[in-house]
Amino acid sequence: MKSKNYFWGWIAAPMVVTLAGGFFQTVNAAQLGVASNYNVFALGNVSQQYTDIEGKLAAGGNVNFVGGIGNKLANNSGNVVVAGQNLTLSNGQVYHGNAVYGGTANVASNVGFPNGSLSKGNPIDFNAAGAELRSLSQYLAGLTPTGNTTVQSWGGINLNGSSTAFNVFNLSGADVSKTNYFEIKGDTNSTVVVNISGTNVSLQNFGFNIIGTNKQKVIYNFYEATNLTASGISIEGSILAPLANFNFNNGQVNGNVVVASLTGNGESHNYLFNGNLPDVPKTSHSQPTEVPEPTPLIGLGLIATLLSLSLGKRQPVKSI
Repeated sequence: MKSKNYFWGWIAAPMVVTLAGGFFQTVNAAQLGVASNYNVFALGNVSQQYTDIEGKLAAGGNVNFVGGIGNKLANNSGNVVVAGQNLTLSNGQVYHGNAVYGGTANVASNVGFPNGSLSKGNPIDFNAAGAELRSLSQYLAGLTPTGNTTVQSWGGINLNGSSTAFNVFNLSGADVSKTNYFEIKGDTNSTVVVNISGTNVSLQNFGFNIIGTNKQKVIYNFYEATNLTASGISIEGSILAPLANFNFNNGQVNGNVVVASLTGNGESHNYLFNGNLPDVPKTSHSQPTEVPEPTPLIGLGLIATLLSLSLGKRQPVKSI
């Protein structure tokens, strides 16, 4: 017959290993925080008509949308639309998930929810998300540039990355606003950050050429922009412009759109950013994340309790 001491040791040992292992496990928060999983993430209002957003949409203010949302998502994708305040939808569908609103909902009868439902709630802390995104934008803007930046007299912009892992370029909004060709060269595994200065920036009628790396590793950081406009263009990569009112017409963004607000009929295609950004130094504001952190104190308490029980039950064993 086995002793009670053996029994408690058998229970405690794997528990200790499992819980202790959890203390050293890194919980990887997404590169853009809560915004990472959203094709469009606006801190304020979104007002778009007769267009589509292939992925998820979240806005801290009102959402007024005519068109389809989420058609390139997998089934059961959770909250596909999140409006912090009022939600108005017409002439379209919310695919593969739910729509959630914090204020009131005005959803026309010609809007379908084939794989989800409409409900009231506040699943995102947009104030905390805004603080995190503004901090990220400012931090990226302060990184040391790498590689070569060439602004051609005829209007072309050429960015040539020298690092195999991470490249940073600085451009003025004035040069970007008058360019007619935009080229990025980088290693296959290279993340590319393009910092663009200026409070008013326009992207109009030019093409992007991404060589080596791919658009899902490219992010354009408009760290000063309060007004950002785009038209007649297909933007290859993600936009980080947490201060900007983005007026977007007659074009598409192939990546995340992270802005203060969004208007126009430009399309957002669900090629989410998957590059590797450096860690931002910790600040005092809350860090919104959808990934739970380990709880080492609780784990230690449980380990201590199990060991105490094990020791307390240790008695001489009579053989049978």
